Amino acid sequence: MGGLSILFILGILMSMYLLLMIVLIIIIVYSLVNYIFESIFLYKVAKRRKYKYPVTAWIPFYNKCILGRIANNKKQGVSIFIIDLILIILILLSITENKFSSTVNTFIFILIVILIIVNFILNIIVSHNIMKKVLSKSADFLTLLNVFTIGFSRSIILFTLRDGNKILDN
Repeated sequence: MGGLSILFILGILMSMYLLLMIVLIIIIVYSLVNYIFESIFLYKVAKRRKYKYPVTAWIPFYNKCILGRIANNKKQGVSIFIIDLILIILILLSITENKFSSTVNTFIFILIVILIIVNFILNIIVSHNIMKKVLSKSADFLTLLNVFTIGFSRSIILFTLRDGNKILDN
């Protein structure tokens, strides 16, 4: 009897592990697709606006500064850049360091969640400013779509706007 219960518990644990791996793979693919579409958009717009180094659109984290510049709000772009860096540091710290007390780990987790929410809101605002410049009538609808798709449609919508003439206005 004991052997069956152990097999049952191990089966549950393996299922939970498999689910965790699937979620992790989905997050990685989502991040990669988001990064590629957004970088193509930023590169094309930076090139059309004749920025000195449009290739910097492909530099992770720094490309948020360019996004803010395109939206005519450099401060928000820099804020997203700083939040992204802090998030990466906190996530790496929480993964690699096991010496912290449970209180510190809980604080780090809460800080990560808050920063993710603030980052999401700032990305939506910056993207809305860009969409409003190009598609003034449908920008609100597209922003709602971004919120409901948890930001996944944001990079795709920006990608489709990369050749818009209004995007050149500073």
